Amino acid sequence: MGRNRVIKTLGKRIGNVVLHKLLIKYTNRSESKIHLESEEIEYRNAAIKDAKLYHWNSKDKQIIKLQAIDFIKDKLIKKYDDINFPLSEAEVLLDKEMKNLRL
Repeated sequence: MGRNRVIKTLGKRIGNVVLHKLLIKYTNRSESKIHLESEEIEYRNAAIKDAKLYHWNSKDKQIIKLQAIDFIKDKLIKKYDDINFPLSEAEVLLDKEMKNLRL
């Protein structure tokens, strides 16, 4: 996979990790939490593998972050329109997740 494709994929995976964290916190369905937690782990593991493929410069990191934010917004509109949370919280979690991935 080329670098640009990995950037796009990594943005989606990090976005999924953050989205699932927020879904676990704000969901009205407690029976879904276990499934959401396992998906969060799977997306994080995939993101860890992708993050190790290249050394990322600040421009790449910014693009990855924007990809993740766009992904979260899109999923909220299309799939999770019944769940509301502040986007600022998503951005804070996104920064933490990227720091954990050493991006």
